[in-house]
Amino acid sequence: MKAIVHYGAVLLVFSGLAGVGLHGVNALTKDKIAAAQQRALTEGQRQIFPAAARFGERCAFTAGGKTAYYFAAYDASGACIGYELLHTVQGYQSPITVLTALGADGRIVGIKVLGQAETPGLGAEIDAVPATKTLWQALAGWVRRAPDVTESAPAVPAFQAQFAGKTVAQLHVVKQPSAEAIEAIAGATITSEAVTKAVREAITEFEAARAAAATPQGSAP
Repeated sequence: MKAIVHYGAVLLVFSGLAGVGLHGVNALTKDKIAAAQQRALTEGQRQIFPAAARFGERCAFTAGGKTAYYFAAYDASGACIGYELLHTVQGYQSPITVLTALGADGRIVGIKVLGQAETPGLGAEIDAVPATKTLWQALAGWVRRAPDVTESAPAVPAFQAQFAGKTVAQLHVVKQPSAEAIEAIAGATITSEAVTKAVREAITEFEAARAAAATPQGSAP
């Protein structure tokens, strides 16, 4: 009987220690993930809105029945030159988080997919960057003495590049190349639709919220 109590007490102690250790690991992992997400956001903001000298604080609005966020973009003089919108929607097999840069003229400056876990070779192609060099050109670059300044800016994935310059009215997916729409990735229409929805939904509902806030109470919309 004493042995049973002894082993039970030992098991209880080890279980407690394991729980404390697991909690510590989870807390550490959570902090690292949060730091990585913030780093990706900061880099993405600068990449898709290079004209902005700084960005405002994160502010919330509602898009698709969920909380989305926006950041005002300012130039070096302090003038607001647009906004960046952060919105997450469901893709084919994972949530997809998209950052959209919206210019003061209502046109999209660029977008950046900040998070996705879609099917490799299909939906994951939303992040695929087209090759710009042959193997021999790449090898030649390794022995080059002077750095190539043209390579300083990160390459934009082909699918995401389609959004630049478009208005919200042009945010619909088609299966053939079109300057007036978004061409779907072959075999990944659902993922293509999801990214387009994230951009369209964020812009539409952000602009509606801005219009509502600018309309004085008691006046016609």
